[in-house]
Amino acid sequence: MVSAKRLYRIQIYCSLILTGIVAAGIIFSYNYGLFRISDNYIYDLHIKWRGIQQISDKIVLVLMDEKSAAELERHKGTWSRRQLGAAIRNLSNAGAEVIGLDMVLSSPDLDPEADLYLAKAIRDSNNVVLSRVSASHAGEVLPLPIFEESMIGDGFIDVPLDEDEILRKIRFLNAKPLPDGNLQLSPAFSLELARSFYNIEFSLDFSEKDYFGIGSEKDKKIKLPYPELIINYKGDYTLFQQISYADVVMNRFPESKVRGKIILFGSSLAAQKDFFTTPFTRFQSPVKDYKEKFGTVVDEVLGVKDPGVACHAYALETILSQEFIKHVSGNNVILITAAIGIAGLIFYIPAITFIWEAVILFAGLFAITSVSHLLFVKNLVWLDIAPSVGIFTGQFVFGVMLQKNFDKKRTAHVTGLFGRYVSPGVVDNIIKGDIDTTLKGHSQNLSILFSDLRSFTTISEELGAEDTSILLNTYFDAMIPLVFKNKGTLDKLIGDAIMAFFGAPVSFPDHPEKAAETALDMIEALKKLKTMNVRGMDKLNLGIGLNTGTVTIGNLGSNQFMDYTIIGDAVNLASRLEGLNKIYGTNIIASEFTAKGIGNRFLLRELDIVRVKGKENFVTIFEVTGYAEKADARISESINIFHEGLSAYRNKKWDNAEELFKKTIELKPSDGPSSLYLKSIEKFRLSPPPDNWNGSAVFESK
Repeated sequence: MVSAKRLYRIQIYCSLILTGIVAAGIIFSYNYGLFRISDNYIYDLHIKWRGIQQISDKIVLVLMDEKSAAELERHKGTWSRRQLGAAIRNLSNAGAEVIGLDMVLSSPDLDPEADLYLAKAIRDSNNVVLSRVSASHAGEVLPLPIFEESMIGDGFIDVPLDEDEILRKIRFLNAKPLPDGNLQLSPAFSLELARSFYNIEFSLDFSEKDYFGIGSEKDKKIKLPYPELIINYKGDYTLFQQISYADVVMNRFPESKVRGKIILFGSSLAAQKDFFTTPFTRFQSPVKDYKEKFGTVVDEVLGVKDPGVACHAYALETILSQEFIKHVSGNNVILITAAIGIAGLIFYIPAITFIWEAVILFAGLFAITSVSHLLFVKNLVWLDIAPSVGIFTGQFVFGVMLQKNFDKKRTAHVTGLFGRYVSPGVVDNIIKGDIDTTLKGHSQNLSILFSDLRSFTTISEELGAEDTSILLNTYFDAMIPLVFKNKGTLDKLIGDAIMAFFGAPVSFPDHPEKAAETALDMIEALKKLKTMNVRGMDKLNLGIGLNTGTVTIGNLGSNQFMDYTIIGDAVNLASRLEGLNKIYGTNIIASEFTAKGIGNRFLLRELDIVRVKGKENFVTIFEVTGYAEKADARISESINIFHEGLSAYRNKKWDNAEELFKKTIELKPSDGPSSLYLKSIEKFRLSPPPDNWNGSAVFESK
């Protein structure tokens, strides 16, 4: 019969093997694009869940709509070029900054005079950007030379659709090989509009890895993501200001609506089929708005789509706002998928029931989706999560199957060993692994350390979930070993805070010194961490509180959950002292009880006599500034002068105290305690303290 220990080892091996198989299958599928449609759909959901966003007022759409076609008597599927020239002149006279035509003027009009009229309007306006097609069945399609000579620039309007026929991205540039072996780069329509709006040169800088710049040294350069633009759709086309084409031709629009703006001409006629489904419109249906008028034609032609000119407008809006969506690289997605696969090993743990595994599964999927959505909303980061969802679900399925198999073997094994000697209830308890626990506590004199990072909440909000996790893990990896190195016990981690104590479970007399050593080691370690290439690390600052006193210590908790921890007033005082660092501008504050226990090894500076919130007695507090033998003369002198100033301050000799504290700052610029006392002196000059005042401070907040 296989032993229980061997059965357990076999289950572990099987769990690891199955995890490897699931991970390999998921990663292989991701690398070959089998999750692409799913990830695109999830990305579109992020756009939908985010909802309508505010856009700038820099872009106005001139829509060649049904009303314009009727009023302007559009013939044979073409728009009059004389009317187009009139529209351009009217907009330019009204102060339009840039005018973009989302139409390719590649063939001559039946009336040559109409082309001449339009070309002159484009030349006189000197602000018109035309369109070209970079690739078609007929090759490159360009504007007629008569129009090219008059325009300020042109850009290609053909866009790549994803496998599901949805427009999410555009190419910034098109490369055309030249006879001499070089490449001619032409810009996308939206990029050329932005370049013209900012009036910068078409000069490209590819020196950076993740983005490229456009503009010369004398211009305001625009940074653009490489190699393509993920369009940041903030709604559908109705979000932009719109003017009917007929109103522009007939000069029936307020000048204020177009002055200083970028004007985009484009068609919204269903018959012209210049419509695209976007991540935003795929979940809505504008059919109901037009069905009564156009019947089934709209169902077949328009559906859930936006006019092409609106898609170019959103691409332009993305460039102008610089709110670029960043797609997490495939390698990073694979790393995240592998990490979630490892986390999925929880489904192989025998002690977890199926119900709890199901709860963990749904909680995990919810967390994966929520984190990815928060990354998108807060940081505009697109993370492919279909592989993560797949591997977590796969781990659940295989974990449940494996557990059921081994549960049968384990039950048969235990029943075979004990079934004939004990009751079925005892056998069940053995199978479940139930054990007796005892809770014992006792009093002991210890030293307590509390550390906390300053303004970490603000930093974490700036970083986002992924970078915050990296930052904290790197920080704790450096700090926790310092506690263990100095014989300390890590009590708990509270967010970014560390609580530790010294002198238990193994008792030693110099626990105050070990606590002080740990505090100084942590400050030095943080200095080294700040030199690392970890986002947010350079902004960290540390506050530490030290106290020595009698506490209750033991395995405290319940039969279901226990924690080897300490409680008592001494613990609370250590926590309060840590918080006082923010007030005094220091890093390490120790109570008088710890100061008595650390002898002459450390350089201490008496800071104040304080009463903290929740305490009735006053306590003298000290700053631990370093080791006495390593202190330089300048620091030692500043501490001596500070102590003289503190004595004068407590004796209400304001002028003398002010002079001494200023001398301290000269020796040690930005000295927090000295600055604090200088402010107090100004206050007491205006409102003197009572006669029985002993120089102490009372704090009513934590």
